[in-house]
Amino acid sequence: MIRALTVLLSILLSGAVYAAESPAVAVARAHLLDHLHRMRPDIDRFELTALGVAPSLAHPVVAADAIHGNVLSARTCVWLGGRSTGSVPVWFSVKAYQPVLVSQRNHAARDAVDANDFAVEERDVAPLGGEPLPVDTEVGLMRARHVLSVGHIVLKQDLEPLPQILRGEEVTVEVRHGAVQIETSAVALREARFGEAVTLQNPTSHMTYAGRVVGQGRVVVIE
Repeated sequence: MIRALTVLLSILLSGAVYAAESPAVAVARAHLLDHLHRMRPDIDRFELTALGVAPSLAHPVVAADAIHGNVLSARTCVWLGGRSTGSVPVWFSVKAYQPVLVSQRNHAARDAVDANDFAVEERDVAPLGGEPLPVDTEVGLMRARHVLSVGHIVLKQDLEPLPQILRGEEVTVEVRHGAVQIETSAVALREARFGEAVTLQNPTSHMTYAGRVVGQGRVVVIE
């Protein structure tokens, strides 16, 4: 009952149901809206516009199936079947609105980002090639995977966590030799993540050696 009311409300709010709309298109619209709500419960508002000439079925519709499975698309087809006719397609343009993070400046690949780099806006996400990054994501310790331009809707694959060690960064090095532990500093010659090996350089002697990342800006060397 709740699902049916939700679908009906979405139809009414979309402003796309008219007295002249054929029963076949109305059935296809209701089926597609229900399908979209089940597939993407995180999206509150869908707008559907029927495309082309509405099919005319001589008998009541007995089947309706969205052909796009679980892929959100800006154009979607619903197949309708009649008792004495083969299946016929009904195409819709789809708009799906939800709050998203939008880049407010240009970012180069591997640029560190913070919350001030993005604004929350309601956008149509149906044409996107991926899933938007949730607006409540903590981006303070993240960076761009690739170039991001102003106005770009941030997708999950656009950002990644910053490595614990960055190339050229001065890091804290804990040297362990038996029961003896000393702490010093060195410069990382490449970036590395937790548990990975990293090459370090002594800033005075310029000697290089290897260590293992154990935390943010921290490396351990066991002799």
